[in-house]
Amino acid sequence: MPKPPSATQIKSIQQLTDYFNQQPPEQVAEWFAQTIIADTQLKKKWQIHLLLASGSPANYKKVLTQALPKKVLVHGPNMWSKVGKYFNDANELLSLVFEQLDTDNNPLNNEQQFEWLMQAFERLNLVLGTIDDSGGYRLALEEQLSERLISRFNRLEWPLAKKAEWLQEYQYKHDVFPYIPEHFALPAELATAFEQLEAAKEAQPDVPGNVSMALLERLNNGDGA
Repeated sequence: MPKPPSATQIKSIQQLTDYFNQQPPEQVAEWFAQTIIADTQLKKKWQIHLLLASGSPANYKKVLTQALPKKVLVHGPNMWSKVGKYFNDANELLSLVFEQLDTDNNPLNNEQQFEWLMQAFERLNLVLGTIDDSGGYRLALEEQLSERLISRFNRLEWPLAKKAEWLQEYQYKHDVFPYIPEHFALPAELATAFEQLEAAKEAQPDVPGNVSMALLERLNNGDGA
């Protein structure tokens, strides 16, 4: 949480506000735009604001590339400080999304939020392929994403079988992801469905999933394909 402004800052804000209110609105808008463009991080933050203002799921996805750009940070001078800054900046930008998602007029429904959070994990795992985060600078962001993903998953109006299949599919898919089933605190019925799928999987022969059972039977019988 940002610190509340001091008395001196409040006075300065009021003086600036009074001055801007006396100027033509178009002039103030131009000054504001010039100030944003001149500051790389401020520009990126307002690009996020513009994308979120659209309310488009596609633009929410674009936010992820702004907040988690591809970089190579695996060695070199001041690497740890660079990695720390990378994830600090990512946290700051994605906090704008989290604030929007928590508002009453949030444009994304629960399933769309869930899809966006899955995209966020995919992006995070992607960038960690070229960023050495042995220092754990991503952990605060990972925790935020995990809590939100689990919450949105629990609210999904999917059939029981679909939820169990999703859990099985993503149990070991990403290196950085909430632990399945431990972190999900599954209700008894879903936990049972998931366990049954796991048991059925373990009972099956270890073969590629795209090989049909008919072809397997032919191969087992010694017939040519």
